Amino acid sequence: MVALRGYRAPPALTTDRVKRMPAGYLFAVITNGFGGMPDYSEQILPEDRWAIVTYVRALQLRQAGLSEVPADRRRELEEAP
Repeated sequence: MVALRGYRAPPALTTDRVKRMPAGYLFAVITNGFGGMPDYSEQILPEDRWAIVTYVRALQLRQAGLSEVPADRRRELEEAP
């Protein structure tokens, strides 16, 4: 979705390369930013950043994608500004 808004497309979180990244690295990227991604150290509490890392890991295990989002919610995501 971010690429549709003019940002550089992020890597797919389900690639083997990203799956092998330590959880602490993902936490650091959320905290400090990387490439085109800004830091979220002020906006997201540390425990919530760890929850995001856990959620990403769960999605990696499921190999979830946008096609798994219910159609009505998918439209909502695609139409978001």
